[in-house]
Order: sequence, then C-alpha cells, then structure tokens
Amino acid sequence: MRQLSLFDDPSAELTILMIKVKSAMNQSAVRCGLSRDQIADRMNEIASKAGVNLSRGNAKGVKTATLEKWLNPSNKEHLPSLMAVNVFCMVVKSIAPLSAMLGLHGCGVMTPEDKKLRDYAEAILAERDARKRKKQLELKL
Repeated sequence: MRQLSLFDDPSAELTILMIKVKSAMNQSAVRCGLSRDQIADRMNEIASKAGVNLSRGNAKGVKTATLEKWLNPSNKEHLPSLMAVNVFCMVVKSIAPLSAMLGLHGCGVMTPEDKKLRDYAEAILAERDARKRKKQLELKL
C-alpha cells in the first residue's frame, strides 16, 4: 500500500484548477492590451459568427461584468465554460489558460520551437535506426 502526500491528491488538484485557469485568464487579459469591454465584444463577435453560446441560459453574449467574474480567481461561483475559455484565448492571443488546464494532466502546450526540436529528434532517431538496419542487412550479404 502506498500513501499519497497531500500534493498527490487529485481532489486537491481539482480544487485549484479553476483558480489557476482564472489567474492565467486574468494575466492574459492584462497583457493583451485590450480593455475588458473590447475583450467581451470580440468574444461575442467570434461566438456569434460561430453560432456558439459562451454563457449558460438565454444570454445572447458575454457582458463585461460576467467577464470580470471569470477573470477573478477568488470568485468560485462564476466559472467560464470550456467554449468561453477557448474563445477568450483566441481574443487575447494567449494559450496560458489552456496550459493551466493541461497541467492538471501532466501535459503542456507544445510551442512551434518545441515542435521543431521534437521533429529534429525524431529525424535523428530515424537515421540511427536506418543505420542499424543497414548494418544488419550488410551482415546478411
């Protein structure tokens, strides 16, 4: 039997997940250079064009007051939907909130530089395997 620490408890991770996501959203909103009103307007514009709802109920769009509640990490009652988080990321041009979500699962977001390094490593490994295979074939000749 293995005893887990408090830090290994999945429920503890879930408890702070939305705090991390909301904090990342708040920081992204500050850094993007848009006002809260502009962010809400652009989110509504994208959602309208895509035909999706960002908030629950019959609301036609996100009001600035709702956005403020979503960006407040200490507000545990007003949580953005997954769709709202994604549209928000599109507007502020930041993947930090998505990265916070993925962190719960031990994953991260791959940047273009990360992808380039991964592809390079795969090419090196493929080349090594090809050389090994070539040697095996030469031995059979």
